[in-house]
Amino acid sequence: MNESPTVMGKQAAVFVDRDGTLNRDVDYLSSPDQFELFPDVAASVRRLNLAGLKVIVVTNQSGIARGYFLLADLHSIHRKLQDCLAQSRAWLDDVLFCPHHPDDGCWCRKPNPGMIEQALARYPIDVSKSYIVGDRHIDIELAHRVGAKSVLVMTGTNSDDSLAICQNKKLSVAFIAPSFSEAVSWILR
Repeated sequence: MNESPTVMGKQAAVFVDRDGTLNRDVDYLSSPDQFELFPDVAASVRRLNLAGLKVIVVTNQSGIARGYFLLADLHSIHRKLQDCLAQSRAWLDDVLFCPHHPDDGCWCRKPNPGMIEQALARYPIDVSKSYIVGDRHIDIELAHRVGAKSVLVMTGTNSDDSLAICQNKKLSVAFIAPSFSEAVSWILR
């Protein structure tokens, strides 16, 4: 990045989807034993940390509402994620999640901006200087709704379909990355 990540006391942030972006997407990941971080993710998160950017996970987890796993299971998965990152001296500043069913119509479920609003209430973030990185069209739509830059990573099981949906909905994508590592390289340029 050419400019400082701090703008008038507010920081830029990288909001990151979890499944299909940081880790292999399995249907309703319900146990830390199923969790598998993609290669180079920890090193990439560390690069963001060292650049002074907040790194915040924003993830829909309707498996809780569907009864596929418990909140305690989700917390165990997130502890494993943080532990995997810590091995490379990397960290997440926060992990925000929506536990609701898609039919609930909640404000926090992506592409609604509730999780971003939670982050803005907790941290001095300049969303216009921030990024949303994910493997699905809802991540790109969320970026448009909040005024952040969008990055689509092609590591998810439905990334190709999501790219087509973005094109059909005329949702511009600031950058399309083959991996999270390449997304981070683009962000830091």
